[in-house]
Amino acid sequence: MKISVTQQHIDRGLKGSCTKDPIALACQDAGMKKPFIGPYVISDNHEVEYYVPEAARQFMKDYDNDKLVFPFDFELEGY
Repeated sequence: MKISVTQQHIDRGLKGSCTKDPIALACQDAGMKKPFIGPYVISDNHEVEYYVPEAARQFMKDYDNDKLVFPFDFELEGY
């Protein structure tokens, strides 16, 4: 599944949130019903799980630490 994190997701996201950060908002726009973002796994409604790619982990770390982040795309692979 391709996830596109846009500037709008970044602007609307909440730092430190597992359900309202930019990646969660992008996952929701990609069709997930209830995305939950963890450091290594993204789940949809705590049922379907996907690995978090390194680029997405680094984005989360930078975003939560008030570093400058940019829109990006990544692929989710099944767990």
